[in-house]
Amino acid sequence: MARVTKERREIERLLWRAGFGPRPNEAANLARKGRRAVVEELLRPRGRQVGGAPPRVDGQPIDPINRWSHDTLWWFDRAVRTRQPLAERMTLNWHDHWATSNRKVGDTKLMMAHYWVLRRHALGRFRDLAHAMLRDHAMQVWLDLAGSEKGAPNENFARELMELFTLGVNNGYTERDIREAARALTGFTRDWRTDAFGYDPSVHDDGVKTILGKKGKWRPHDVVDIAIDDPHHAPFICGKLWAYFTPRPLPPRFLREMAATYRAAKTDVRPVLRMILNHPSLYADLDTPDFVKSPVVFAAGMLRGLNRGVTRPGWGWMLHQMGQAPFYPPNVSGWPSDEEWLSAASVRARFSAASAVVQDWLEDGSITANQSPTAAVRAAVKACGNPVITPSTERVLARYAVRAVDGRTDPWEVKHFFPERQRVMRHLILAGPDSQVC
Repeated sequence: MARVTKERREIERLLWRAGFGPRPNEAANLARKGRRAVVEELLRPRGRQVGGAPPRVDGQPIDPINRWSHDTLWWFDRAVRTRQPLAERMTLNWHDHWATSNRKVGDTKLMMAHYWVLRRHALGRFRDLAHAMLRDHAMQVWLDLAGSEKGAPNENFARELMELFTLGVNNGYTERDIREAARALTGFTRDWRTDAFGYDPSVHDDGVKTILGKKGKWRPHDVVDIAIDDPHHAPFICGKLWAYFTPRPLPPRFLREMAATYRAAKTDVRPVLRMILNHPSLYADLDTPDFVKSPVVFAAGMLRGLNRGVTRPGWGWMLHQMGQAPFYPPNVSGWPSDEEWLSAASVRARFSAASAVVQDWLEDGSITANQSPTAAVRAAVKACGNPVITPSTERVLARYAVRAVDGRTDPWEVKHFFPERQRVMRHLILAGPDSQVC
């Protein structure tokens, strides 16, 4: 196999960690610009959000509102066709952070609007995103903000705002802070007859509350600002961002630097992402990748590497089987991460997803006995988008390329086993150990 430069390996890792993987030859082309220049392009996306024509599934456009699993297909398609990979990846990250599921919301239109709130603020100020989430109708249903009234305030949003969204578990707040915040968050309404959302001051608790040491007649948006201004917030959110891009331990000094940068940028996440995406830890041990791809990244990256689109309705249920279907996080804590993705069931589902891609790829009789083992390996790697493969995988492919057709000389054997060798090697490249990590 041809030698792969360090520069290309860095870009390939960057595109997997900060996007959904490279398209064929994309990493090699971007390597000429240099990693830091590519990071800047990711942070300042321009042009169309997605490329190519919208896909058709079973001959029809994707219909997220009216067809089962097409909401997941719609989001998955955007990951596959994105031309702004970091913005789209951060949208998925924020979906994990502000985990909201249509299982409870029960309204795909609200969830689609929720997506666009996340997308609009994906590379902006966290404070703006947090205020937008407070107003988001899907979130108001998910965490019972709509209908929370004085005298009987619902604590769900107040608790998760501190515990999961802004401060971290048991990190600088008390149960009294949650109760007082819940009082301040009353007043949002939903008319179940007309399905209209609103805010009614008459059901808001306008009394004095003390939240995180600050006393006043706080209203809903005040709670967001109080939480974000708390000294525990910046380290928490910077640590959360770090974990989305690398499994390596976060150096304490670097966390302090990120938190200072975040505060100076008035909660704009781009300067923090710039620090993370240029940190040496992100590019350590390029020959032995150690970060397990989430199912959406794995599947979208596979299609991107093959230059294919979403044409199968089965991708919706396959993502459910793999454990990560957009619009359906398992709970308010979001999805698992890194090695937690590799359960027996999810790995089997990944294997099956790759099988669906390889299926009918090559017909019997399409490859002759003249194809040498070396040429077969090269052809398989090229067909899969020329991904970087480890030496151990290369050795396995080389051995299999010999053994799979050894002694196969009868015409019927040549007709079947030579294309089958190619199908199996492509499947190994797409679903084997190398493809699971980045």
